[in-house]
Order: sequence, then structure tokens, then C-alpha cells
Amino acid sequence: MSTTPTTTNPDRAAALSALLAGYETTRRTILREPHGTDLDAARRAERLALVSARITGAWRLIAAHAVTDHTIPAVFLRAAVIAEGDARDDARFWRDTAADWRARAEGRPTSDAAGALSNWHELGVTA
Repeated sequence: MSTTPTTTNPDRAAALSALLAGYETTRRTILREPHGTDLDAARRAERLALVSARITGAWRLIAAHAVTDHTIPAVFLRAAVIAEGDARDDARFWRDTAADWRARAEGRPTSDAAGALSNWHELGVTA
């Protein structure tokens, strides 16, 4: 195993940048889609959860690249790790939101964290 720092691979960086840009474009497109019914909102949130999970993976790849490429300053590794965590949180939020919208669409109680989305009152559910 070589301990010599690797050189920056511009092709890898360009590919990862393009991957992230594509996911961000997809995310913005989904956010603009109409979501009039509960089921539409559930499907939209499910798609946002999926693209957020893919963004998480892209940031994970970027962080892994930064760990192995010693020419990349540590601050960029830290930024990639933070961005990965933020994307993971976004994916979790959209998964939970999708589950609540789907529950509303199916007439089931939403999670207790649904807030304004909660349908407990409509269903006569108490804590």
C-alpha cells in the first residue's frame, strides 16, 4: 500500500460534480410538481426521499474521495461530511412526510410528529 499522496483526478471530480448537479436538478423539478391530493403529495415526497438518498450517496463518494486524495484540504472533507449528513436528514424527512401523506390518503392515523399534517382529530384519535 502506497503512502504517497494521490493526485487529484479531475475526471473523478467532474463526474461527481455532474452527478450532484443532475440530482439537484431532479430535486428542483420534483419540488415544482403539483401535489393537489394527499396521494399526489405522498408520491412527491417519496420521490424527494429517493433523490435525497441519492444525493447522500454522492456526498459519501465525494467524502471518500477526499479521504484518499491527500491534495484535497481537510476543510473540503469536512464540508462533504456535513453535506452528506444534511442530505441524509432530508431523505429521512421526506420518507417520514411521505408516510404521513400516505396515511392521510388511506384514512390511517399519521405519525404523532405530523404537526399540521396530523389527521388525528379527523379520525377521533387521542394520544
